[in-house]
Amino acid sequence: MRDFKTILCPVDFSESSYEALGYGLRFARGADATLILVHALHNPSDEFFHPEGYVIGWDEAKAKARKLLEEARDKYLQGYAKTELVVDIGDPRELILNLARERKVDMIITATHGRTGVLHLVMGSVAEKIIRHAPCPVFVVRQATH
Repeated sequence: MRDFKTILCPVDFSESSYEALGYGLRFARGADATLILVHALHNPSDEFFHPEGYVIGWDEAKAKARKLLEEARDKYLQGYAKTELVVDIGDPRELILNLARERKVDMIITATHGRTGVLHLVMGSVAEKIIRHAPCPVFVVRQATH
């Protein structure tokens, strides 16, 4: 059986990704693992807008994403100390898979938004692509329906 000493949790700042962080915390605490939170910026205009209405640049977008990751860590990880935050620019799937390989991640815990039909065909599924190509087990958390 594999030891889970490094766990990667992609965070897109959606409720479902925060729910996945809860699972990440449980796995990390149980294994005394390092929990890596990662956010991929693939287009700053998709991510963040300046309050005055113009699109912010890459550096400002990275700083804002890092601040949001820090806030998510503080809110959802209940003081768990063994965390790392990664914000980078690129395709989310490639960034997550490359980071998993480089860091020899033992498990990826990711959320899925559960899109189906045409929306799934058009947007694809980052979670699905990660599952197909990950170098480690992938634990997928589907957003709870109410």
